[in-house]
Amino acid sequence: MNDLFLQAKADMLRKQYADAGQKILSIPAGERTSSMYLTLGESFYLTGNYGEASRAFATADSLRASPEAMVYVARAFAMMSQPAKAAEWLQKYLLQPDKLSEAELTLDSAFARIEHSKEWKALWNREWYNVAEQKAAEAAVLFKRKRYMEALGIIDSEIANRTSSAQFYVLRANLFEALEQFEAAYENAETVIRMRGSVSEYHAVAASLAVRVKKYDAALDHINRAIRLDPYQLDMYLQRAAILRMMQRYDAARNDINFYFAYLPADTNALYQMGMAETDAGNPWGGIEFFNKLIDNDKSSPEYYMARARAGIKANNYALASHDLSQALDLNPSLPDAWYQKGMVLQHENKTEDACYYWRKALEMGSREAAEQIYRHCIK
Repeated sequence: MNDLFLQAKADMLRKQYADAGQKILSIPAGERTSSMYLTLGESFYLTGNYGEASRAFATADSLRASPEAMVYVARAFAMMSQPAKAAEWLQKYLLQPDKLSEAELTLDSAFARIEHSKEWKALWNREWYNVAEQKAAEAAVLFKRKRYMEALGIIDSEIANRTSSAQFYVLRANLFEALEQFEAAYENAETVIRMRGSVSEYHAVAASLAVRVKKYDAALDHINRAIRLDPYQLDMYLQRAAILRMMQRYDAARNDINFYFAYLPADTNALYQMGMAETDAGNPWGGIEFFNKLIDNDKSSPEYYMARARAGIKANNYALASHDLSQALDLNPSLPDAWYQKGMVLQHENKTEDACYYWRKALEMGSREAAEQIYRHCIK
């Protein structure tokens, strides 16, 4: 792995686009890959250097056919008010499968500069989308509008009536996830993998859904495959760390988080993950140190107070836990676990009557654990 490229990817996540571009340019030209040129193009594009961006994207596409690079070249030429070049590259993009919908392209702010040109109008005089692609776009719009059953009807019909593209299974996985039908969402994600197993993003999505149905071995397999396909996506190392933590493989989880820290040492998600890993590994005071950093920087997140309270309970520091649970409830009073845990802390302090009050609040929000505690301690 190229360390400079990893640093550049971290700069992009920090929105330090010019720094990212300089790091990639420091890599010898003969060692630069299509992915590097794609990121270089993004760094130029996001700093307004559209000429250099177009050249970098074109080079990315020449090294390995890249629909993403094609549409970015078109955007760059549109931003430079060169409609002929923009239309030429967009036509090349429109010949690819799994493309953005017509609405997404025509509403793209970059192309607003050329939408009245003869080249743009001539481009859209041709029908670029087949019936299945049009149906997929229609279902996607309905999904965005939360008209889930209508979207599902279109998707199911397309899957039943023809040999469908992976796009419909992606849409159906997203839809079932939105409906919190995670088993069905995961089954559709697995179908996508069988159809398009070379796409890193699909494996990352399958890993996330496998976690939701507690299939941790499958989740780890998917995220490992995602990382092998694209080892420069730093966020996937944190995703793998979370899975490893759930599997009680704490040393491996720490290794992934520390790898991420090497490039993004102040990242809040990484600090949170490390705090959770330390707490789960039996080092709650270590976890508290990480949660302290998070809370010092952001006192508005109930999630951070909940996490530190959990570590406090494991460290037998009930005063800290009680304080943090109260803070979490002040920030968001509709957290059933915070009410439940506050009750548990009060019960530990022999304040059963107060504990019962908190458990009843948790029960009102659907906490089964609270119902058990009320039965044991509050019914006379």
